[in-house]
Amino acid sequence: MSSSSPVASSLALGAPARSPPSRRASPRPGARASTLAPGASRGIAAPAPPRRVRVRVPPAAGARSVAPRAGAHVGIVDDAAVHSSSLVSTGLAPASAPARPLSDLVEFQGVHHVAVIVESLAESLAFYRDFLGLPVNPDRPADKLPYDGAWLMIGPEMVHLMELPNPDPRDPVRRPAHGGKDRHFCVGVKNLTPLVDALERRGVPYTASRSGRPAIFFRDPDANTLEVVEGLEWRGENDRNLTL
Repeated sequence: MSSSSPVASSLALGAPARSPPSRRASPRPGARASTLAPGASRGIAAPAPPRRVRVRVPPAAGARSVAPRAGAHVGIVDDAAVHSSSLVSTGLAPASAPARPLSDLVEFQGVHHVAVIVESLAESLAFYRDFLGLPVNPDRPADKLPYDGAWLMIGPEMVHLMELPNPDPRDPVRRPAHGGKDRHFCVGVKNLTPLVDALERRGVPYTASRSGRPAIFFRDPDANTLEVVEGLEWRGENDRNLTL
C-alpha cells in the first residue's frame, strides 16, 4: 500500500489543510538590508519624516532686533548662564562702544616710590643716606609697619628700605654681571660724573649702559641694582608735587 502525504491524509479525514512552513531566505553575503519602515509593505512609500518649522516671534514693542554676524551661533541662550561678552561674540547682543584706556581714567602721575629688601637697615642707611646723600623722610609710620625700614627721598619720589628676609641671592656672584639684565630701578640726574668718581673711590663696581646713553648700573649692599641716567629732563617745575 502506497503511503499518502500529510496533505492528502488531512483531506481524506476532512481536516483543514495546513500550509507548509514558509522558509525565509537568509540574506546573501554583501546584500543590503531592507530600508522599509517597520510595518510598511513593498510598493508602499514610507511616510516622510516631519518637517522642522522655524517660527519667527515678533519682537516686543520698542525692542531693537540685532542680526547675527556671519558664522555666529543662532539659538536660544539663557542670559543668566552666558556672560555678556559671550552674547556679543555670538551676535546676540550689541557690542558696546570702545572703552577709554584705563590710564585716561585713573590719570597716572608718576612713580611714587620703589621698595627694596635689605638685610641690615643700618648698613643700607650707610649706603643710601650717608654715601649717596639721600635725605630721610620722617613721615614713615613706623608704629604701623610690622618691620623695620626707612623712606628716603630721590627728588620728588622715594625709595623704601624694608628689613625683611630676601628671596633673592645677596651674593653678587649669583646675579647677572651687568645690572641691566637684572631687576633694577632707574633714577635721573643732571650730572653723572661726580657719582662715577665717588663709586670708584668707594670701590663699588659699576657697568655702563649697553644702549649708549650716559647711564650706569651699580648695586647696593644687598645686590639690589640701581640705574642712574644723565639728562632725563622729563618733568616741569609745576609737576613736583608729592603726596607722601
